[in-house]
Amino acid sequence: MGIFSHREGRAFPLTRFIEGRAEEVEELFGTDLSIIHEGGGYQGRDEVFLVELHTKLKTLAWEFIDSLYRSLAEKRYLETFTPPIGEALTPSNPYSKYLSLLVEILSNIIENERRIGLLNLFWLAHSKEVSEVINDYFGQEGVKAYLKYQMHPVLNGLYHGALDRALRSFESSDPDKLRYNLGADFNFRLIESIIDDQLPLTEPSSSKISLSQILIDQNKRFRLSFKEFKEIFFICRERLREGLQSRDESLLIRLKRHLPTIPSENYGDEKALVKVIFNTHILNYLFLDYGKVATKMLSNPVLKGVTERGRAWSDLLDSYLDLINALKRTEVIDILRQSITLLPPGIDDSQWRRLFSEGKLYRFQEGAEVLNTARKVSILFADLRGFTKTSEGGVSEKELTHHLYRLFDPLASIVKSFKGKIDKFTGDGVMITFGAERHSGEDELNALRTAISMQELLLRLRKEGKTHFQMGVSIHTGRAQLARFIVDDRNLDATVIGRNVNIAGRLSASRPSGHLVDNAVWSGDQTDSFYAPIEGHGLSRDSEAAAKGKTVADVMVDEQGNLVNRGIVLTQDTVDELLKSVEVQALEGEGVWSFFDERLEKNILIEYVGDVKFRGLERAIPVYAVSYGYSQ
Repeated sequence: MGIFSHREGRAFPLTRFIEGRAEEVEELFGTDLSIIHEGGGYQGRDEVFLVELHTKLKTLAWEFIDSLYRSLAEKRYLETFTPPIGEALTPSNPYSKYLSLLVEILSNIIENERRIGLLNLFWLAHSKEVSEVINDYFGQEGVKAYLKYQMHPVLNGLYHGALDRALRSFESSDPDKLRYNLGADFNFRLIESIIDDQLPLTEPSSSKISLSQILIDQNKRFRLSFKEFKEIFFICRERLREGLQSRDESLLIRLKRHLPTIPSENYGDEKALVKVIFNTHILNYLFLDYGKVATKMLSNPVLKGVTERGRAWSDLLDSYLDLINALKRTEVIDILRQSITLLPPGIDDSQWRRLFSEGKLYRFQEGAEVLNTARKVSILFADLRGFTKTSEGGVSEKELTHHLYRLFDPLASIVKSFKGKIDKFTGDGVMITFGAERHSGEDELNALRTAISMQELLLRLRKEGKTHFQMGVSIHTGRAQLARFIVDDRNLDATVIGRNVNIAGRLSASRPSGHLVDNAVWSGDQTDSFYAPIEGHGLSRDSEAAAKGKTVADVMVDEQGNLVNRGIVLTQDTVDELLKSVEVQALEGEGVWSFFDERLEKNILIEYVGDVKFRGLERAIPVYAVSYGYSQ
């Protein structure tokens, strides 16, 4: 799913030219338009992408626009703005300086791309900045406004030239990297629309587009005058209103099929009518209506005069459709650009470092890392208890698979509701990350909510007799590297790697040693409840049979630092982060806190259990057990 989707049967109400459905956008661009695809994740419409563009880009864009304007105003020959392909770039004029920097930045983006979406993000961000530069320039007193639209052929050549040079440099030196980093199916249509449609460069906002100012004689991008556009538009609008009034069945069927989010009672509203007339399917239907549309066009004085001057009707209608589609694509680009915030100059260094370290900042420079892939991540591992032993018994593989389906099928919706990402399934376990793609202030809390929801799901299945397995869940927070492994020309596998991932996995998969734990204490039949109350907080239990270790809510650490986990374990690092984001109450005892989570509507207790020791790790890891659902 991308930034445009069909939500609750409604289209975006503030759009002028489009409904906003994903299918509609795919028709315009040939692809779904999530901007960034980190790990295949979905970036929602409310997501904000913070972008730092090279500081010289804006300056060079202004200098280039100024130089180009003066040449146009003085009617000088423009060959200086279009150096031949392959000619060495020199810093002798604004065109060459601007082009050179663009080529360096684009080359660096391709080097770092790895199918994330960085190339699209750059063109969206830079075109947003360029449209502001152009409008600031033409907002100056005495500047001739109509020359803004004469600039497009040169701008078009410059941007295509920069992109072509960057791509060719990889094609000649490292074609495999180009193919792998972009992917065999990389779609350039978004970038081409930004460069070719003119309006994304000249109009900072699609809501302020004025066709009377755009469709002028000096603008050669659109082969249609404003008068011609109006005549075709009004003929189509009149035909639509007649069809709605007469309940034209053929028309109504097409409206329902191609504009499903607009209620039928609203078809005649002026705002809805524009979206209807701008729908390509409806336009093609109207153009083929010879009796009520074509005859009116043929007899229209303005349109008739166009054809009398030797222009074909098909060319006129193609020009109209070209304008319509350019307007719709520009509106999509405008919506995408609204989710981009350009980093203001002079931002505080500490704030800059924080944003970059959290993976929230995209830096488009000529040779620097674009995106920080080292993130503070909360990693959840869940591991079923008894699965291996069961699989070695008389249970069939098919039955075992259905056991896993019962637990893991509902897991996807749980993880999604708490903004996590299923990184991988490990047969009888699962790894889930929080904050790998986008950091939030609730990553640790959302991981804990997911763990509790998973244990509740498993407990419910046990009570219903649908499974006999138990589960150990661990959550650890720390720095990890977001790695994107290229599987083949089209597929990418993203995961987090590093020491902290290994720690989280080892904590979930811990098993008791035979001489440490009395099997009667830890048998599956005797540990259905996570809350077995004893004196104290009502949630702890100790057992001499557990080799003098401390046991809390199905988690035990013995005196040697061995861990048994059939509940939920948090590391000290995770607890430290939780205490920053949640208002807790310190209870009597060492390392005991409680809080009420409004999302789950549960009281949650976090209690220190002990220090776990792993072979190969120099320091022990303090761990805490989680209990929940008790009454204070």
